[in-house]
Amino acid sequence: MILPNHNQTLTRRTGRLAASWCAALLIASLPAHTFAAGASASEYAIKAAIIFKIAKFVSWPEQAFSGQSEPLTVCVQNNDPIAAAMSELNGKLIHGRVFSVHYIDENTTKHNSCQILFLSNTHREKQQALLNEAVGQPVLTIGDSDKFISQGGIIELNIAKNHVHFSINVAASETSGLNISAQLLQLAVITEKYQGT
Repeated sequence: MILPNHNQTLTRRTGRLAASWCAALLIASLPAHTFAAGASASEYAIKAAIIFKIAKFVSWPEQAFSGQSEPLTVCVQNNDPIAAAMSELNGKLIHGRVFSVHYIDENTTKHNSCQILFLSNTHREKQQALLNEAVGQPVLTIGDSDKFISQGGIIELNIAKNHVHFSINVAASETSGLNISAQLLQLAVITEKYQGT
């Protein structure tokens, strides 16, 4: 049976929305397996994959990039345990841009023009200076410490009941000029009030 053009368009649109919803749902349902006290390589691979998937649901303002060919850059500290897992994602495409992993020195307090900044729980002492530098800039800050949102971070990853969950500081994302998709927001714990210094 051939559907009229209007119905075909509606069917395609519904299919795209369903695909987007399924992709968003995948983020919330990725298994964290059983993590030992010393985090395993699988934990970092899962977190790296989630960071990549989250990026697909975020839009950056034009001024976040110097041009159409500039990559979407995620910065991680070069001695962070997640660094190796993040390097596996180098070269993939998001929003038509190459996903590029940049390693920053452990002593730096600058975000070095990255669009995503991941700050690990293993480097808490450096987090606040980096977060302060990113406030008001088009930088998606993601961290896995339990105080990340209250420090002004935008997305906080948590592991509970063998699944990865996340919280989103909506006010901080708006201050940074980022647009986070409704599909992603529906899966997160939302903080409406701005938190941070």
